[in-house]
Amino acid sequence: MKTLKVGIASAEDMIARTMSIARGELNSTAADPKVWFTSPASLAEVLSNENRALLNLIATTHPERKKEPPTD
Repeated sequence: MKTLKVGIASAEDMIARTMSIARGELNSTAADPKVWFTSPASLAEVLSNENRALLNLIATTHPERKKEPPTD
């Protein structure tokens, strides 16, 4: 099983961090979190039993993506 590192920060701090990386002022490393949440509560909502069951279903069945019709 893979490990996913998550971070908790305010939306403002996440934007400031992203902009610092884009400007080259801060270097992102492999050890940095890949997913950010604004609170432990928002992380808990994502990891609810219902959502974990859905993620498990997706991981085990590998459903195909619905192909969208081309737009003109």
